[in-house]
Formats: sequence, structure tokens, C-alpha cells
Amino acid sequence: MFSNKYWRYSLLVLPILFLWGGLSIHIAKYGNDPNYVYLANSVAIANGESVGYHDHPGTTVMQIGAVSIAVKNWFSNSTDEKIVTHVLKEPLLFMDAIQHVLVVMNFLILLFLGFFVLKKTNSVWTALLFQITGFLSANTLDHIWTKVEPEPVLFFITCIYVITILYFYFSENKNKFQYVIVFSLIIGAGLATKATFLPLIALPLIIIPSTKRKLIFIAGVIISFVLFTIPAIPEYKHMYYWFRDLTNHTGKYGQGEKGFIDISTYLPNMLELLKNNPVFGIVTGLGILTVALCFFLKIHKKNERSNTWDLKILAGLIAANIMGVLVVSKHYIVHPDHYLIPELLLTGITIFFILKILLKSHKIVLPAIVIGLAAFLAFTQPQKLKYADYGYKITNEELDSTELMLERNYAEYTKIYYYPNSLNKYSALKFGDVYSKNRLLPYLKNLYPNTYLYNHNHGMFQNWNAKVSLEDIVEFNGNKILLVGGPKDKNALNELENKGIPLNEIYKGRVQVVYELDTLRLLNTASVKDTEVVDSCDFETTTKDGRLFLGTNGKPFGNASTRTEEVFKSGKHAVKVDSHTEFAIEYFLDGLKNGEPYEVTIWRKTDNNSARLVVGSVEPNLFYDAQNDYLTTDENGWEFLRLEFRVTPEMENKTLKVYIWNKDKKQAYFDDLTIRKISDKQDFDTAAK
Repeated sequence: MFSNKYWRYSLLVLPILFLWGGLSIHIAKYGNDPNYVYLANSVAIANGESVGYHDHPGTTVMQIGAVSIAVKNWFSNSTDEKIVTHVLKEPLLFMDAIQHVLVVMNFLILLFLGFFVLKKTNSVWTALLFQITGFLSANTLDHIWTKVEPEPVLFFITCIYVITILYFYFSENKNKFQYVIVFSLIIGAGLATKATFLPLIALPLIIIPSTKRKLIFIAGVIISFVLFTIPAIPEYKHMYYWFRDLTNHTGKYGQGEKGFIDISTYLPNMLELLKNNPVFGIVTGLGILTVALCFFLKIHKKNERSNTWDLKILAGLIAANIMGVLVVSKHYIVHPDHYLIPELLLTGITIFFILKILLKSHKIVLPAIVIGLAAFLAFTQPQKLKYADYGYKITNEELDSTELMLERNYAEYTKIYYYPNSLNKYSALKFGDVYSKNRLLPYLKNLYPNTYLYNHNHGMFQNWNAKVSLEDIVEFNGNKILLVGGPKDKNALNELENKGIPLNEIYKGRVQVVYELDTLRLLNTASVKDTEVVDSCDFETTTKDGRLFLGTNGKPFGNASTRTEEVFKSGKHAVKVDSHTEFAIEYFLDGLKNGEPYEVTIWRKTDNNSARLVVGSVEPNLFYDAQNDYLTTDENGWEFLRLEFRVTPEMENKTLKVYIWNKDKKQAYFDDLTIRKISDKQDFDTAAK
């Protein structure tokens, strides 16, 4: 009586502790992976678009993010600007909003879990056992509290999964078809959140009776998955290839050699995983022994209890744990314990069924286990979380102080942001845009037009997605240039110096570094680009029958049916593409020689990025490049697109085709196409790198 009347309020303690931790811990600003991936795709959904990311798949996170963004925008958008613009102006505001929603969701489900277990078991200790499971790993708490990613949603869904198991267990009629539907929805939602939820399919397959219902359950999971991934349906093809490569390659993220696993790393990863999650490992081991013992006694007809629902459910839980360890061990690099969140959250219910099978009464054992776990976690977890919190705190302080220094002392300088391995607003937004397949690009270009990044992965300078040379940046903006955010190590710095990018360090801290470009040395060493026009077309001249455009050299430039007088940059004509036009312009470039650099430019007028300039080989799979982002604009809104490439040995004496691809069949105008050969090797290398 005392326990139910008064001790039940102890079930408030852990959820409140969870809420306090989640709302008070510092969050590193501009951590791009995966936070800004989910921010970008969430705002795409809020803007009525499909998503461009499919790896986790993570669509449930994006949907929650979209709702959070819409609500936050409703209350904070005093100027009534477009929701995408508002998010891009204040990404931290919306990142915090999504993070707080996820924390509150998990606080509520943890609270509900405790009182639900109490109602079903009439035991506060059992309810506390289920709740304390959420605190088993400091690494997972860090991810649940500080990241916008699948793990916080997996926490929520797994708690619902555990609640459903208990509801099923205490139900008088376990053959109800509703359990097939409910488990299908839960597994489908979990898989739509992240593929690491897959092992939890084991338990329903064990407890659902009859082969027919199991098949219905599997079909239901597929339907549920589709429902929860509706925003990513256009990405299903890429999603298939992603998961195929994850399965048949031995490395992380579908990389490495062909094969299922690499034994040399797989077994050590498994041991490391169990070492870092000792409670989970011990409980899983005890569960395996309990199930094995029951089956042994059943074979020898010494245990009538071995055929009960207790054993079936425990077998399903252990099967899920084993599958989880096998799946995560393949990708267990740098201790990603958060990959194991669904299985870690099964620890409490696993202990519950082990005790149900092994002990007639656990009035002493259960409190001892809960108190022991609480003592162990109180001793091990706070220090780890304090360390993480302190790291985030001093990171933010350095970012703020560096930003203040740049505003005060270098306000007139043009900044180039090191991408992707730096913490700043623009690098983070670009990262999100890349993994949303440039859903945000038109808004970024409009909001932050003169933003430059050095893409370390591809060794080139960019104005968002458009390639630019360092000389372009100096020409457009003057000789006061800073490189912000990197490189942080000497080897990477030497690499830039060797590419002819002279830098002088003006600040270096723990996570931030700033260099000034030595433009004097740059201009002294850079040579002048010498170009030869190969051909050009202003779309004014056609063949006598009006069917084809003709260039300055008399060569055809494709079907002239797209010619228009509505809008033009020069002359009286331009090319128009719209909902009826997917491809336009067609020029064949031949006579290629190995090592020759080329530049193709064209002017575009549009309010979208659907239509793009493409250069591709006539021979399949030899060469392809496309550009839909512009380098600069003129006073009339015409956008300058430039695409550069160098002839490889495989391309020599082959034919390339220059054309326009209107990917989404939206309206755009094009004018003044020019194809140039660049004769100066040094300057092109600087531009292309």
C-alpha cells in the first residue's frame, strides 16, 4: 500500500532528471553532421517538398522537425517572411526548437512508461527498472540530448515497443489481430527512423501465432515503412543502393572490399561494444543462459514453465539483442554506442522476464538490482556527461569570441569558410543543402549571395555550389580575404601552400583557426588565364529552314524550336525551357586532346535551379558533369553559369555533348553560350582545385 500510494511519485524522479539534463546540457553550435542534414530536410518538408536524404532513412525525424519548425515559425516570424528564409537566417533558433521537442517527447514517454509498468505489475521497483534503462549509456544520452538525428526518435519508438510488449503479455487474449497491426506500425516506424531498429523485428515474429499472421505482419511492416517514408519515396532507388552497399561491403557506410564482414575488425568490434556496455552484455548473457536452461529442462521434461509466454518473450528479446550486436559490430567505429539504442532500452524488460522465469519471488532481488544499477550509473555517467557538456560549452565560447573578433577587426574582409570540417553557420548550411540535394540552394544564394567556401574534400573553392577560382574571388571582392575554420593541421596547410594558396595565420584556437590570404604573393605567382574561343552561340542565327541554331563557326547548336523573343540578354532571342521541355541546345565537341582544359559558360534567367548546364560524353559512362548554380549575376538578374573540365586520357579523341537539362521541367531562359579552351595550365589548376 505504502509503495503504491507514496512511492509511485518516485517515478517522477528519473523523467525529471532526463528533462533537466536534456534542456540544460550545452549543444555545440553549427555541428553539421547530422544536425543540419535533418534541419535542411525538415525545412524542405515544411516548405512542401520531398526530402533529398535517405541514408538512415530518418524521415520520422524530418517530419517531427518539420512540425517543430512550422510551430516555431508561427510564433517567431514577426515579419511574415518565407519559412525557409526564416530558418536559414536563424538556424540555431530552429535547431534548438527541434531539439527541445525531442527531449520533451522522450521525457513524456519515459514518464508514461513508468506509470504504465506500475499499473501492470503493481511494483514501483519494476517501473523504476524500466525507466533506469534509459540511462545505461552516457554516449546515447549525449546523442539523445544534443543531436537532431534518428536516435532520439528511436528512444521514443522503442519505449512504445516495450509498452506494447507488456500490454500484450498482460492481455488475456493474446491472439487478437490488433497486435499484428500494432507491431507492424511500430517496426515500420522504427525502420523508417533508422535501419538499426531491424533486430527488434525478431520478437513479434516469435510471439505472433501462425505462419499466415507472421506473413501478414511482414507485409504490414512494409506498408508501415512506406507510410512513414512518404517524403522520401522519390529517393527509394538511391535508398536501395545505399542499403545494398551497406550489406555487401565490409567497411563502414558501404565502403571497403566486397563481402559481408571483415573478421579482422568484426570480432574486436563486438568485444569492444560489449566492453563499453557492460550491463547490456551481462544481461544479454544471462538471458541466453536462461533460455538455454529452459530449453534443456524442456527437452528432459523437467520444467513445465518452459513453454510459457515468459520464455517466448524472453527468447524474442534475446534474439533482438544478439541481432543488434551482430549488426552494430560491423560499423562499430569510434564507439558509436548510440547505434545500439533500441537494444539497450530492452535491458529493463529483459531483466524482468529473466526474474519471472528464474525466481518465484523477486521482492528482494529486484530492489537490489535497481539500487545497484542506480549506484553504478551515478558513479559512471555524470563525469562523462559533464566532460561532454564542458566540451560543448568551451567550443561555443571560442566560436563566439572568434566571431566577435572577425566582426570588430575584419568586418571589411571577404570570408572563405573551410568546408566541411569547420564549425560555422555557412559550412553547416552548405552541408545540410548538399544532403538535401540542393533543396535550399536558391534561398541560400538569394540570402547570402557572396558566400565562399573552400571544399577540402574536392580541393576547390565554391560560391555555395558553383566552382570559382581564388582569382575570381579576389577579382570580385578585392584583396582582403580570410580563410575561416581550417585547415587545422600543418599537413593540410602545406597542401594548400603547394597549390599556390599563400596563407598567414592570424588566430588558432582549440576548434577555430583563421588565416589571411597573402594576395600579394598570390598575384605575383599566378599567371594570366589565356583562353581561346572554340565556339559560341547567341541563338540569333539559325539554318535557312529555321530548324537548328548555328554558332559563330557555322556548327549546329541543336533544335531551334526553343528560341524565344520573350526575354534575352543580348540580341533579340534566347532559349526558353518550360514544363514541356526537358532538354535543349545540343553541341558536339570533338578533337579533344589529353590534358586540355576547357570552360563552358552560359547566362540563365530563372527563379529556380531546375535547368542546368551539362557536359557529357556521347559514349556512356566516360564523362559527365553538370552545373545548376551560378557564379555571379548581372544588373538584370541574369545568372552566369560556368563549367570547367580537363580532358583525361580516356576522353582523348572522343566526342562530348554540351546541352541543357531541365531536370524538373520548370521555366528558365538561356543566352550567350561560349566554349573556351584554356591554354594556361597553372591558372586552370588553381581554378579547378
